Amino acid sequence: MSPTSIIDLSHPLQDPMTCYPGDPGFKKRSACNFPISSSPCMVVVTHELTLSTHTGTHVDAPFHFFPDGARLSEIPFEQFVGRAVVLDVRHAARAWGCIDWADVDIACNTTSLAQIGARSSGKVDIVLLWTGWDVHWDTPTYYAHPYFSRGVAESLRNLGAQVVGVDMLGPDGTPEAEAAGQVTSDSFAVHEVLLGSGRIICENLRGIGSLVGDDEAWISMVPLNVQGADASPVRAYGWRQRRNAELLTAPPV
Repeated sequence: MSPTSIIDLSHPLQDPMTCYPGDPGFKKRSACNFPISSSPCMVVVTHELTLSTHTGTHVDAPFHFFPDGARLSEIPFEQFVGRAVVLDVRHAARAWGCIDWADVDIACNTTSLAQIGARSSGKVDIVLLWTGWDVHWDTPTYYAHPYFSRGVAESLRNLGAQVVGVDMLGPDGTPEAEAAGQVTSDSFAVHEVLLGSGRIICENLRGIGSLVGDDEAWISMVPLNVQGADASPVRAYGWRQRRNAELLTAPPV
C-alpha cells in the first residue's frame, strides 16, 4: 500500500468549530512557551486542550447511552479497524429529512453484509452511510442534517454491522430539530438500537465518497485510550486495497 493512497476522513480540531448543541466547544491555549536556546533557536511549546469526548470526528461506545454498556476501553482494539462497505444515500439526503431503509436498500441491494463480504474476499463489519452532508461542515446548514429511521438501524444491526459511520453530526435528529417541529419523535432511535446492541457509531466523518471504487475499502477509526470513556475523538483514515486474498493481511494502525 502506497502512503499516497491514505484518505483522511477526519475534520480538523480548531477553535471555533462545529460541535453538538450543548457540548463543550474545542479550545486550545498556550500552556508553555519557554525559550531554551538562541543558537539554534529552540523554544519548548506546550498547549492545553479542552474538548468533549464527542468533539469532531469521534466514535460512540454503548456506554454513551446505556449505563451497563461497554466503555471504549472494553471494546477490542481490532473492532475499530477493518474492511468497510460504503452505501451511497445522497439521493435521499435533504435538510431535516428522514432516510428510511427503502432509501438505503437502493444502495445496499443485498440481503446480508455477509454476502457483500463473500464478494470482497472476507467479512464486512463496518458500514459507512454516505450522505454527502460533510460539505456543510462549519456552516449553519450542517445542523439541519438528515437523519435515519429506526428501521435503518434495525436492518443494519440484523445484517451484521458492528460499526456504523456517518458523515454528519449524527445518525439521529437533534432535540432542537424536534422541538422546532422539523424531526419526528423517537429522536435517538439509531443510538438506542445500535448502541443497545453493543454496536459502535462513528460520527462527523468526511470524504466517505473517496473510498468508493473497484477496490476494497478499509478504514481505521481508533479512539484515544481513555479508560472508561463513553466516546472519543479519532483520526479516522481509509484506504483502497485490491481484492486479492494475499493482500488481506493486518491493515496499518
